[in-house]
Amino acid sequence: MVRYLLALSVLMASLTTAQEAVDWSSIVEKVMPAVVTIVSADEKDIVQGSGFIISSDGKIVTNFHVVAGKRNILARRSDGSFLVIKGILASDKANDLAILQAEGRNLPFVLLGNSDKAKVGEAICVIGSPMLLEGMVSAGIISAVRKLRDGRKLLQITAPISKGNSGSPVFNRKGEVIGVASFALSEGQNLNFAVPSNAVKVLLKRLGITFNPLPPSPTLEERLERAYREAIQAAQKIEDAQARSLALRDIAEAMVKVGQFDLAIQVAQKIEDALDRSWALKDIAEAMAEAGQFNLAQQVAQKIEDARDRSLVLRFIAEAMAKAGQFDLAIQVAQKIERALARSFALREIAEVMAKVGQRERANQVFQLALQAAQKIEDALDRSFALRLIAETMAKTGQFDLALQVAQKIEDALDRFWALKDIAEAMAKAGQFDLAVQVAQKIENASPRSSAFKDIAEAMAKAGQFDLAVQVAQRIEEAWIRSLALRDIAAVIARTGQFDLALQVAQKIENASPRSSAFKDIAEAMAKAGQFDLAIQVAQKIEDARVLSFALRFIAEVMAKVGQIERAVEVAEMIDEPVVRLQALAAIIAVKREAEKKKERGRSGG
Repeated sequence: MVRYLLALSVLMASLTTAQEAVDWSSIVEKVMPAVVTIVSADEKDIVQGSGFIISSDGKIVTNFHVVAGKRNILARRSDGSFLVIKGILASDKANDLAILQAEGRNLPFVLLGNSDKAKVGEAICVIGSPMLLEGMVSAGIISAVRKLRDGRKLLQITAPISKGNSGSPVFNRKGEVIGVASFALSEGQNLNFAVPSNAVKVLLKRLGITFNPLPPSPTLEERLERAYREAIQAAQKIEDAQARSLALRDIAEAMVKVGQFDLAIQVAQKIEDALDRSWALKDIAEAMAEAGQFNLAQQVAQKIEDARDRSLVLRFIAEAMAKAGQFDLAIQVAQKIERALARSFALREIAEVMAKVGQRERANQVFQLALQAAQKIEDALDRSFALRLIAETMAKTGQFDLALQVAQKIEDALDRFWALKDIAEAMAKAGQFDLAVQVAQKIENASPRSSAFKDIAEAMAKAGQFDLAVQVAQRIEEAWIRSLALRDIAAVIARTGQFDLALQVAQKIENASPRSSAFKDIAEAMAKAGQFDLAIQVAQKIEDARVLSFALRFIAEVMAKVGQIERAVEVAEMIDEPVVRLQALAAIIAVKREAEKKKERGRSGG
């Protein structure tokens, strides 16, 4: 007997746990609009119960005893609105069921499940209006399926049924109605019963209504096709021509995103506004090129009426071909570009891709084609800009002599100076520091010259030539750029652990803001190396209060990570900025807790 009771208690505990683990919130939110409160009245009394809508045209299921003999019936929805009940369509006194017909269209409704598949122990929830408390949810399980002598079935449930719950839907975890709450026996026990949903289906058959399972939901592609048709119809009804063109362009762009290029082209060709049509076709052609459909992309590009847009698209296609390794085709397409500027850009980018994959000789040939195109550009500023880009690209691919030759052809002085600056930077990155300095000295304008020397100095520092880097930095004329260069050099030196040298460089910085930044970088590098006292001393040299706060926060966090929690807290308390101090203390606490968890796991063997 004891073992039986123990097993029973374990079973009941497991059922309770299963019940508590179910989160009904999403199902309740979905079905609540279809649950109603039923109020019926005659000359003698008023009866209140619950019900639920099972069709969009207003068929409602409730208990027979809620509406029996009543002339006036109303259904109140969860949003507070009322549905007028036109009449009782069918009733089943034995099963205590009634089907009402309400006035309404496009109403929310719930699905009837198969109650024969309901299992003992299955989780359920009931939504109803006990004691006029509308929308009340109670959860439980099916505790038994009772078969009556006349063959009828009842579902016994643990969810409470109170006065006013009569007619409430009983939902399974799929959100289907598998029962209709009917009555409760409370003499000594709380026994609650629901009529199976299949009894509702039998009653519906009497009305000639068969509730078959819903057809499967349309696929995403089917939804897209329907949305496309509706969008086209809506766009064609727009009276304003400009607005209509914009709508069609948006539709074409949407179809491009899902790769339906044929449909996109059809839509684009319906666009009346020439500019919108050109832009739509441009987007389609570019998407095709990205998808590797180069021939189709070219065909679409040729449909573009505007020469500028057509040139831009052909440039994009040529570049995509080059990235795909189709260099011959890319060059052919580039050569078809009408506008010299776009043709020059396309050929330059093809040459750059060729150089990157090791085809230097062919790249040089294409660079020459790009130069020829650039020299045909009529506008002087556009021509200078195109030549500047060619010179910069040549330098990036290591063609320094050619790059210098092109730079000398640039008419606009500023473009020429910036081209020389980029060439000097490329030389420095390649380790050709002497050549880089020589080129930088040829720059006549102070701003690009200063920028060139900064790039060279930083490249020298990264190569470990710190003394030379400082010397070059000190040749920079513009004080702000000089300060930035020295800041970056100091940071590079600090990362190598040469803190004294890094401090010497930082102290040469004239401008306060980059100087504060340099001291911050040095202090953080010291902290990473475990030199906390020195890190704090250097941090104290920082003039900018906010930068100082960030430096101290970094030091405190590193201290915490190596187990120096108390010292980390002391450093955090030195921070003036309240928010940064909070961040530091929060980080320290997080590190401390994680360390305690690891220690606890170690003790427990986990």
